Amino acid sequence: MIDLIIIVGYFSIMLFVGWCSRRQSAESYWVAERRYHTSRVTASLVATIFGASSTMGIIGLGYSRGLTGAWWSLIGGIALIPFGFFLASRVRALNVYTLPDILKSAYGQGVALPAGLMIALAWCGVIAAQLIAGGRLLCGIFSLDFQFALGIVAIVFIVYTFWGGQLSVIRTDFWQLVLFVGGLLVSLSFLVSSLGLQSGIWEQVPSEHLRFPVSTAFGWYDVLVFYPLIVGLPYLVGPDIYSRVLCAKNNQVARKSVFLAALVVIPLSFLLAFFGILARAKFPGIPAEAALPETLSVLIPGGLKGLIVVGFLGAIMSSADTCLISASTILSLNVIRPLYGASKEQHLRVTRGALLAVGGTAWLIASQQQGIISSLLLGYTVFVGGVVIPTLATFYQQRLKMTSAGALGAIVVGGSAAILGKIHGGTLVKAVLTSEGDAFLRHVLGPQYLSILPIILSLVAMVGVSRITRSS
Repeated sequence: MIDLIIIVGYFSIMLFVGWCSRRQSAESYWVAERRYHTSRVTASLVATIFGASSTMGIIGLGYSRGLTGAWWSLIGGIALIPFGFFLASRVRALNVYTLPDILKSAYGQGVALPAGLMIALAWCGVIAAQLIAGGRLLCGIFSLDFQFALGIVAIVFIVYTFWGGQLSVIRTDFWQLVLFVGGLLVSLSFLVSSLGLQSGIWEQVPSEHLRFPVSTAFGWYDVLVFYPLIVGLPYLVGPDIYSRVLCAKNNQVARKSVFLAALVVIPLSFLLAFFGILARAKFPGIPAEAALPETLSVLIPGGLKGLIVVGFLGAIMSSADTCLISASTILSLNVIRPLYGASKEQHLRVTRGALLAVGGTAWLIASQQQGIISSLLLGYTVFVGGVVIPTLATFYQQRLKMTSAGALGAIVVGGSAAILGKIHGGTLVKAVLTSEGDAFLRHVLGPQYLSILPIILSLVAMVGVSRITRSS
C-alpha cells in the first residue's frame, strides 16, 4: 500500500509542477527562455536519452543477449561526441525554436513543412515506446491490466506536459535523473546481494552474454552499420536533442553540456546491460522486458520499492515529455503556423492543441502493445530516412550547394521508403524489388536493408535533384 501511495504522490507532484507553470510566455513554453546553465542542460540531455529504451529496453536486451545490449544507448553517447565538436554550438547559435526551423532557414518553408510532418509522425512511435514502458512497469509491480496502467501513465504525462511545456520539463529533469540513477544503483545492489557468491549463478547465463563488443546474436554489422545509422544518427540530428541544446544559455553551455552528457551515458549503458545479465541469472525463463519489473517486485522491500519505481518512471517521463513537447512544437510552428498566421501567444494555444493530438496518437499506438525497442526503431527509421540527410547538409550548404528541391526530394523519397519498408514487413517494397533485387540488397546492405535503403535513397535524391535544379 505504501508503494502505491508513493507513486500516486509522485504523479501528483508532477501534475502540480505542471499546473504551477501553466501561465507562461510562448518563449518559455517552447525553449524555456534559453536561460539554463550547464548542470541543468546536461541533466536534461541525459534524462531525455535514458527513457524507455534505456530502462526496460536495455535491461531487456541485456537479459536476452548480454553486454552487447549496452550498444543501444552507448552508440548514442559516442555520437554525442562529434555532435559536441561540430554541431552543438552551431545549433544553439541559430536561435531557432525547432529542428525544421533550421531547414526553413536553409531551404525555405516548402521543405520545413513536410519535414515537420515527418518528425511528428516518427516521434509518435518514439513517445509510444515510453508509454509502453511506463505501463508495463506499473503492471509488473501492481498486477494491473496493461491498458489501465497505460492510461494512467499517458494521462499524467500528457496533462503535465500540456500545462508546463519546456519550462517544467527542464525544471524536473535534474531531480528525475537523480532518482533514476539512485534507483538503478540500489536495485543493482539488491540483485547482486540476492545472487551472492553462489558457484552456479552463471549457469543460467549463456557464455555469449559476457562477450563484448560483439557476440553471436549481435555482430559487427550491427555495431558498425545498423546501429550507427538508425540509432546513432538521431543523436546528431534529433528534435529532442536539439530542443535541449536550444534551452542552453549560450553556445559554450550547449557544447559543454553535450560532452558531459556523453560521459554520463557511456558508463550507465554498461550498468543497465549488466543489470539485465544479473536478472537473467536470478530469474531465468521470464520475458526479457519483464526483467526490471520482476526484479523490483520480488527483491525490493515495500516503501523503498515505491521510491525506486518512481525513479524509473521519472526516467521514462523525462524522455516522453521532451519528445512530446518537441513534436507538438514542431507540428504547431512548422506545419500549422504557415497555414494559419497568428501571434506567438495564439500559437502557444495551437501548440497545446497539437500536444494533445500527438499524445493521443502515441497513446493509441502504445495500446497495440508493440515491443519497446520495436516501437523506437519504427520512429527512428522513418525519421532517419526522411530528415537526417537534408538537415546535416544545412550546416555545410555553401560547400555542398544543395538546393531546396533536392532537400524536398530527400524528405519525400527517403521518408516514403522508410514508411513503406515498415508496412507489413516491407511487403510492397519487396514486391517492387522482385526476389532478385531483394536478394541483391540483402547481400550488399545486410539483413536490415529495409531500414538502410531509405537513407541511401534520401542521399541520392538530394544530390541528384540538386544537380538537376542547379543546371536548369
